[in-house]
Amino acid sequence: MLANTDSRPPRVLTAELTWDPVHSLDVGQQVVTFDASPTDHRYRMYRIGRVTDIQTTRTETLRVTTADAEIDVAATHPLFVKKWNKTMFRNAEKLEPDDHIFWFAPPTDYDENNAYKRGYLMGAFAGDGSVPGYKDRREEPRNAGSYVSSVDEEVGRTVVEYAADVAPEYDLALKQRSYNGNNDTATMPVSPGASDAIIRADLLSDQPANDEDFARGWLAGIFDTDGTFPKGKELGYCQYEGPIFDQVCEYLNLLGYEWSHDEGERGEFSDKVRLTPGRETGRVFEHLIEIRPEVYRKRMSFVGNRRIGGHTTVTAVESVETTTAYEVETTHGTLIAEGMLSAAD
Repeated sequence: MLANTDSRPPRVLTAELTWDPVHSLDVGQQVVTFDASPTDHRYRMYRIGRVTDIQTTRTETLRVTTADAEIDVAATHPLFVKKWNKTMFRNAEKLEPDDHIFWFAPPTDYDENNAYKRGYLMGAFAGDGSVPGYKDRREEPRNAGSYVSSVDEEVGRTVVEYAADVAPEYDLALKQRSYNGNNDTATMPVSPGASDAIIRADLLSDQPANDEDFARGWLAGIFDTDGTFPKGKELGYCQYEGPIFDQVCEYLNLLGYEWSHDEGERGEFSDKVRLTPGRETGRVFEHLIEIRPEVYRKRMSFVGNRRIGGHTTVTAVESVETTTAYEVETTHGTLIAEGMLSAAD
């Protein structure tokens, strides 16, 4: 049971990779869960589950403080821990300092403000844009009109929505366009030729160097259109050397992420900028939560492919008060709250 004390109510990780306050959850809502028991007798994997029931009750509340976060829960609420070299669900009232709670990522909230939206728009065009006079596309009367050539509908809807908010002069609208030699079509954001010069000028201008919100949006846009996270193993930005490659690296640096690529030297024959260290690090989860890409299959590809791993260390357990607590049930009997893995009630 997650307690709603006077301090910040516990936040639950949803399948949108947002941290939603427990009292705002709805039955049927998708949340990130994990296996309550090992699969194939070896590992517990991350899953997508649904909220099946929510009830409230009054209960004694404890505040569990760790090296990375704190959470208010009922005394009998089970958190998933590693203790005595064993993994187990353990009630909050039985936790002790130095116990290790399984950990996903910091429960940090980010604004989807206009800087983020403009960054996403520029990133999507940088990754998969087709604009006369930009990259390899010729500028000529018969070749007018700009578009983002992504076949992912999530990208198209987001680009048009964000452009309406921060760049209405682009005059983008969703239209059917052919994207291969077989005349297969997809819904893409398309603008008239009259907007080409405006879009091209924006893309060729210097992007903000120190605006973290813009950087988050730009990386989300280019990840959605030109990034990869196959089977949740290795997150990368698919870019060869050049200005866009450099921009990926600069924005990763700005947000504090380490990266590497094929040749180990920036700008030399790389075809992917990778987050480092390796694939078992929670930094990948932090990155996904921070940039919030739209394409669901990329955003959630760790589900069913990545086993639970990291830990946070308990530093204190103290009584808070008797208060309202939320009993949340999910299809997998588990959830992630304030970054910590725990049982659902």
